[in-house]
Parts: sequence; C-alpha cells; structure tokens
Amino acid sequence: MCKKHLPRSVSRRDILRYTLAGAGLAALGPLGRGLIPVASGAPIAAHRRLVSLFCYGGYDGLNLLVPTTNAAYYTRRPSIAVQPANALDIGEADYRLHPELDRIAALFGTGEACAFRLVGYPQANLSHFISQDIHSWGVRGDFSPLGIDESGWVARYADLHAPTPMGAAAIGVGRPLEFEGGMSNPFMAGSLAGFEFSDSSIGSSDHAHRMATLSSVLQSYSGDTLTTEAKNALDQGIQLSDQIQLAVSSYQDPMSGSPFSAAYPTSTPGRYLRDAAILIRGGFETRVFMTGFNGWDTHGSQGNETGTMANLIARMDDAVGTFVDDCKDMGVWNDTLLLISSEFGRRNFENGSTGTDHGHGNIFFAIGGNLSGTARLYGPDITEADVSGQNWLHYEVDYRDMFREAVANHLGGNGAAVFPEVQAINTFLGYV
Repeated sequence: MCKKHLPRSVSRRDILRYTLAGAGLAALGPLGRGLIPVASGAPIAAHRRLVSLFCYGGYDGLNLLVPTTNAAYYTRRPSIAVQPANALDIGEADYRLHPELDRIAALFGTGEACAFRLVGYPQANLSHFISQDIHSWGVRGDFSPLGIDESGWVARYADLHAPTPMGAAAIGVGRPLEFEGGMSNPFMAGSLAGFEFSDSSIGSSDHAHRMATLSSVLQSYSGDTLTTEAKNALDQGIQLSDQIQLAVSSYQDPMSGSPFSAAYPTSTPGRYLRDAAILIRGGFETRVFMTGFNGWDTHGSQGNETGTMANLIARMDDAVGTFVDDCKDMGVWNDTLLLISSEFGRRNFENGSTGTDHGHGNIFFAIGGNLSGTARLYGPDITEADVSGQNWLHYEVDYRDMFREAVANHLGGNGAAVFPEVQAINTFLGYV
C-alpha cells in the first residue's frame, strides 16, 4: 500500500484543497458558527422528529387508497383497478388500501396512520420538475411579496429551529431543493456508510489513513481567517464523520445494536430509512429527515394488485413497517411522525398502455405514534362525479396545511414562518 508523505509545511492551498475534497463529508458546515456536532450515542428522549418520504414520479393515489364503492373508478380503469375483495380493510366503508400495504394497513387499525384525500396546490402543473419544485419550496407563487429569499421549507425550518450541522438531514436524495437557501447548511449524504473523506491525493484509499493524515495536516496549520474558517469546517466534518461511522458500527453490533439492522429491504427506500434509524439510535439531534425514491411515473403497464406499481408499494410498505418497528424498539415512536407524499396524482382513467398519465389531486399519508386525531381519513370524499366528470382529481386540501401542522403541532415550530404564503384554500386538519 503506497502512502504519501505529509508535506513538511502545510499551505493555504493544501487546506483549501482538503476542504473541497471533504465538501461531501462536511458540506462545509455553518462556517464560523462553531456549532460542533455532538452525538449522545443513544436516542434523545422527548425529541420530536419529522420524516418526509417523497415518492418521485407522481404516484397513483387512487390505487393506494382505493375507493371501492366508486363505480366510476372501475368503469374508467377496466384493467388496472384494484378489486374490493383484494384490497385491505381499514375500517372505512368506502375505502380500502392496496393489498401490498399490509403493514401500513395494520397501523390504520391501531390509530397510527391516516390518509389525506384530494391533496394538491393552486394552479395545477403537470410537469414533474416544476411540481416537485413547488413542493420543495413550500411556496406556489412569488417569493418577493413574502419578504424572504428563495429557500426550501426545510431550510427555513432549520434556520429557525435546527441550525446545527445535524439539525436536518437529507439521505439518498442528493441536495434537495427543500434544503436550498438559508444559513444552516443541513446534513446531506447518499448513504451513511459512504460518508467519508475522499481525497485520493493523500495517497491511500483507506479512510482511516486519510483521516489520520488529514488530522495531522490540520494540527500543523495556522493561517488567515478565511482559510482558518475552512479548516474549522473541515475539522468539524472529521468529527461528524467519526461520529457517524461509530453510529453505523454500533447499530450493526449483534450484541447491542438494533434487532432490525438486517431486516430493512436492501433496495430504496429501505436503505435510506435504515440510515435515518441509525442517526436516531446514535443520538443525533436531527429534527427533520428528508428522503425518498423514484420510479412512480407509471405511464405503461402499471398493474393493479400485481405489477410495476405493486412492486413499488411493497418496497415502501416493508421499509416503513420496519422503520416503525425500529422506532418502537428505541422508544422514540411517540416522538416520530412520517409523511408520505408525491408531486402529483395520475389521471382518473387508464391509457392505451394500461398505465396512467400525469394528473393532480392525490392521496398523502401520515404515520406516527402520537397522532392526535381520531379520523382515519381527512379531506373531502372522492365522489363518482370527481372521477367520471374530469381527467384528474381536483384539489381541496393544500399540501402545505398537512406539513404546516406537522411543523407547528408535532415539532412545536413556527409553521406560519416556514410556510408563509397566503393560500387559496386553508384546511384545519387536526391530525397531530
């Protein structure tokens, strides 16, 4: 193994190069703030958490929450409709869940899950990217009248309530627009196992050697203010990387770790929710987790009880069910809320390829150990006229009301500041 010798003197260029190489490790942190991440090594008690699971591609809510007594649903979907006898009972006369949602259906039975009907936003947009952006910003119109800079809703929340390096975390979704803007620079990683320093110029591909080399470099440097800030941010990144790798190894420990360590699906979103559980069990102070997975753009061969969409649903249900069990084992389930959403719904009718094209109004879900509402379903009923008389479902519940209540009532934050825009429709849901 070839190991490159340390330079005799460490230059400003070295520090800046190492800082850039470690940008994926530390995201450079909040420079100059001196906010050092500290993991307690055990789940933080009485610490409210919100997990946002976004299904990229626009899932077909009508096949997730099936309107089993709606004749128009079956007339307009002769090949892809989910039959009542195969759907899962949730205690509602007119609605059942897709048969692959068996673990989530069980949570409906215990009052730990609910669904929201006819969710959307003003002035429907059928572009994946624009609609995803609208959800990410938490603003439908122009930022200028709001008196704030362009920013994602998680960035606004983090600035107000969770400004530390681990106050908010994005896992497996790159740098989501939800995290753009603001001053807090929340944590982002493709995976925790791969969250390492990655400067090949140090010589070895061994992470431990690179970290030791970098530590020596940092200890021997003194320089100007700008570079010192970069050095401090990188030093913070080293500490964070060490803490995360310790959390990963502790979680996997067969004697003292999680009994669900190997139970998560190895596909997405199982890997991402497992990483969220690792951070929770490791005692990180994260308030908001952002994750998701794609594949929901089912224009062709969507299927009904089986097929493309059913496979996606099964992956999601298994991952969510395992995460719930993990949180219960940690004793944090009553402090945890998971929201499932997507950028838009699909058409009310199947197309010539036995799939569904882009629509608007959709079905979202909330799952948590401390839901305050007694209802299983929120939002207006989906009528036969809603399905037969138009191309897609309209919206009567603004998605921001669902998220605003999560921020205000579950997290105890300033929901009005995180979602400041005046809405055409406001609905008090009261689910948390």
